[in-house]
Amino acid sequence: MAGISLLIFMCLLGFSTQRSTPEDTSYTAAVVEYQVQSNSTINLKNYVVLIQDASAQGADIVVFPEMTLTRRESVVVPINGALKEYPIPALQPEMYDEILVSISEAARQNQIYVVINVQEVLNCTDDATVEYCPERKLYLFNTNVVFDRNGAVIDRYRKINLFGEATRTPALTPDLGIFETDFGVTFGHYICFDLMFQVPAVQVVEKKNITDIVFTTMWFSEMPYLTAVQIQQAYAHSMNVNFLASGANNVGVGSAGSGIYSGKAGALISIMPGVPTTRLLVSKVPKVPGEVEGTYPGPIYDDPSTHDDLILITDPSLPSHVTRLLREESEDFALFDKDVLCHFQVKLRKRDGATGPFYRAFVQDGVNVYAKRPVGTVGCLIVACKTEDPKSCAYRFKKTEENIVVEKLEIEMTTYSKHYNSTLNCDDIMYYPTSMRNNKFPLNPINFTYTMNETPKESEENNEILKQRSRENITYKLNSPQNELVSFGIWGRIFNRDGKILYNPSKDDINKYIEIENHIFDIGDKKTIKNI
Repeated sequence: MAGISLLIFMCLLGFSTQRSTPEDTSYTAAVVEYQVQSNSTINLKNYVVLIQDASAQGADIVVFPEMTLTRRESVVVPINGALKEYPIPALQPEMYDEILVSISEAARQNQIYVVINVQEVLNCTDDATVEYCPERKLYLFNTNVVFDRNGAVIDRYRKINLFGEATRTPALTPDLGIFETDFGVTFGHYICFDLMFQVPAVQVVEKKNITDIVFTTMWFSEMPYLTAVQIQQAYAHSMNVNFLASGANNVGVGSAGSGIYSGKAGALISIMPGVPTTRLLVSKVPKVPGEVEGTYPGPIYDDPSTHDDLILITDPSLPSHVTRLLREESEDFALFDKDVLCHFQVKLRKRDGATGPFYRAFVQDGVNVYAKRPVGTVGCLIVACKTEDPKSCAYRFKKTEENIVVEKLEIEMTTYSKHYNSTLNCDDIMYYPTSMRNNKFPLNPINFTYTMNETPKESEENNEILKQRSRENITYKLNSPQNELVSFGIWGRIFNRDGKILYNPSKDDINKYIEIENHIFDIGDKKTIKNI
């Protein structure tokens, strides 16, 4: 009787327990915002319950975040060995780690695809291993493991781009994560910092013609371009993919943010909480990205009183970018940095008797450093500031400080033309429309227009820049006035400027990372994460 009651209840909520098929125009996905805690036994039990809940709500696939199942425990994932002959750990529990067995059993019992992330160990001192081993030693990887409805392990992906993870090794070969499903969708998948790089984030979509991406993450949000749901939505928009993003939740160190996005339609459901949270997010997903029908939950907003509890850092290089303070009137001006020119048309209106926030325009053509790794970046942006000083930007002002209305804003960016890399079979440059409001969420796509045009506008003013080579023209503008804007701009990645991956961290690097990891799992010093 209880099972029948649950079925009726879920049907009343609009969910179906029936599996999606290849003929269906949509499928149902679930992602988990999971609160970080160090007890692996409790985590595993919680995961099993969440898998059951996702299945009860009709989900075909459920995705868990990066590094929230175990703390430092390692799992053997012999996808090129024992799993070839015995792919279902639940049926040979004596052969596999408890984690693989339990998740396999949960996927099998609930008839649902499951994606988890673990620390994987590879013992290359074992002569019997069939894995690729460049050296005779133990390797640790940050790894996604995918289970099908029968509990079989069908894919393993090792993180290629590590974010200060000095105890682990990047994937020994740049293999892409890809798996097929029985409902007619082929997924690509990768992990956290990977989103920033050509391989895999661009290559897996463009080389393999993938339209649906699974993203496991423990993201540390950075204003003005890279807060969690902001960049998740921007990536889904520019790559025109369905994006299933599952985020670790640890607000004290700035980690939060999950969602399900559908191409240029934006968030089907998303969350960016300011309080410790574990939450299952479920939504139907159209198989053609952006072709959304019916109503969807959209962003789930939390209480403004909790917003400051999520630690948000700011790009430390921002004050060094080319910048100009905006006046409280209509302005039409251009700024450029090296080969990037940004044309701004802005109209601000200040409420009578109010002060602040202040707004600045920024332009960058250069390199930023993340986790000791240089990455090529360009940007055209306006951002809110606490004072007139560029060092006070970005400022996520409170609801009570909404004193400036951005009545008009159009940014035209003249920048590097996209170049197709015939070796990697994907573009060498990518651009993303990013925005952030003071509630920590990006603008709904109905509130902006974003267009790209490779035919440049000629003018005497910018002729010297434009004549150098073929240029990309990108226009990003507001469709309606906004009084919540913290940032609004175009952010680009120039991949051929990127520095090398650090493969041989020092003892100091390893000790520092272990200290940071202790803070992450034990909810330690909030300032520590800034030093990664």
